[in-house]
Amino acid sequence: MFIVFLRLCAIFLMIGLGWLARRRGIVDGATTDRLSRLLVGLVYPALIFSSMVERFSLESLSEKWLLPVGAFGIMATGFVVGLILLPWFGGRNSPSGRAFHFQATINNYSFLVMPLALFYWGQEGLANVIFSTLGSELAMWSLGVWAISRARLSRESIRQLLTPPILAIVVALLVIVLRATLPMDWSSDGGGVFNALWGSLIEGLSLFGGATIPLAMVVAGSRIADLQSHHVVHLGQLRLVLVRLVLVPGLAMIWILWLPIPAEVTRVLLLIAVMPSAVSSVVVSQIFDGDVDAAAASVLLTHLFCLITIPFWLALVLRII
Repeated sequence: MFIVFLRLCAIFLMIGLGWLARRRGIVDGATTDRLSRLLVGLVYPALIFSSMVERFSLESLSEKWLLPVGAFGIMATGFVVGLILLPWFGGRNSPSGRAFHFQATINNYSFLVMPLALFYWGQEGLANVIFSTLGSELAMWSLGVWAISRARLSRESIRQLLTPPILAIVVALLVIVLRATLPMDWSSDGGGVFNALWGSLIEGLSLFGGATIPLAMVVAGSRIADLQSHHVVHLGQLRLVLVRLVLVPGLAMIWILWLPIPAEVTRVLLLIAVMPSAVSSVVVSQIFDGDVDAAAASVLLTHLFCLITIPFWLALVLRII
């Protein structure tokens, strides 16, 4: 458990550097927004595409379809728990209740999961996490949108599914299908002009996408430095910490461990299940008139308490599997 804690500390060190950069004026709010757009619009999609086409074949993807399905199932577990507990958090029509329901549903399913998966299982684990985000993104813009807005899927929310990360997944899937069906050599050392160009493309995207994790941590640290803290010490926030970091992960682990699925899929799903609240919840709360202060405070608190809960959960489940 101590090793897990140390690895988490390495991640939070990167977040701390982002916090320090914001406090020292090296970056400001506008710069953080631009870095966020760069991350989501170009850097992260480059990592998605290069990792998927390098690590997956059509056969291996067909074997791991449970990754996105399982990720969606984890979010659905939080959605049901949040719906049941809404009366204790202000009710379904209050801004604080809607913010709580979103926080219970959607967690930090990518940028905090990726470095841990990379630490434990290398590039293969990182690729598995990236593939699982297809289900997480679908949950974000369906269950998450309904939780925070109490509105059904609209044309606008469906359009928001077409984010650069989702498009990168779709394009990567198309390339993997083409590679399996077209009778040609796709290897970078094949000797032809196409092979050289293809190898250079993948290598360049891989190098560019390699900045995803440190850039995401710096952006997260900068945003945390700007959070409103006067609503942090609150009984409702402490209850949310228990729901997000103890109750939802515990329930999700029960059905994940019960299912007869491959060990590498089980590990990734368990890792996703124990993550804290999504940093994006602050932005989503602003868009859909949720309680922004409550969302900001829950992001701060769950990320602090996960230094205790994540090592505990991982020490427990890694012994089981």
